[in-house]
Amino acid sequence: MMLPYIYRWDRQGRKGQPCAMTARSKPCAASFSLPGFGRAKPARFNSIRVEFADGYAMVTSGNAIRKAKP
Repeated sequence: MMLPYIYRWDRQGRKGQPCAMTARSKPCAASFSLPGFGRAKPARFNSIRVEFADGYAMVTSGNAIRKAKP
């Protein structure tokens, strides 16, 4: 299993562990736009599912992971 991300938050004792993003929230029917900033985009929640090397999986924020440095 390839683990291209690092979990950054101190939740469940997983800070600094490599992980893989296995799911991401779908765009919703609602959309948002700001005048003068291009086209409206579908709203998307920032929820993701991550899985660690030992098989543990959790749903968390997309802000909780970063790409691992090579």
